[in-house]
Amino acid sequence: MSLSPSQRLASVDDLLLYRMGRLSSTAGAMVVRLCEGGYGVTRREWAVIAKLYGHQGLLPSELAEQMHRDRARTSRTVTALLGKGLIERVTLPNDRRSARVSLTASGQRLYEALMPQVQAINAQILSALTSDEAAQFDGLLERLQAQVRVLQDQLHPVLPKANRHLGRAASEKP
Repeated sequence: MSLSPSQRLASVDDLLLYRMGRLSSTAGAMVVRLCEGGYGVTRREWAVIAKLYGHQGLLPSELAEQMHRDRARTSRTVTALLGKGLIERVTLPNDRRSARVSLTASGQRLYEALMPQVQAINAQILSALTSDEAAQFDGLLERLQAQVRVLQDQLHPVLPKANRHLGRAASEKP
């Protein structure tokens, strides 16, 4: 009996995160082309628009947290969307340093035009699965996400902080 890639883990091509990343990258490229080519927004900007749709307004920090994204990058995305007139910022009366962001009418129209197309791409990808397989897949994703949260809590204190320069220094040593 031969092992599946998830059981084998013999090469990078077998690793779950590599395989999921490849799927996300390939499928996501279609959404990127749609967003950038059809609507002039990046995928990151689209994600913020989609998250803000239906909300009265979120603090940028809340937005970053809900999206599981870095605050600085979210702030840059918010600034770009403000410049495009797709979101608006309303300063809080009790704290002039804080502001809530929400979609403008243009942002809402963009969401309403783009979302059905993104949903169609997702539906076409998922059409490879039967209805039962899709339900099982959703359950498996939830279990994997729960396991990631457990692992994150266990490993966060012991994993080193990011240092992108370390690899270069190590490779330059004789």
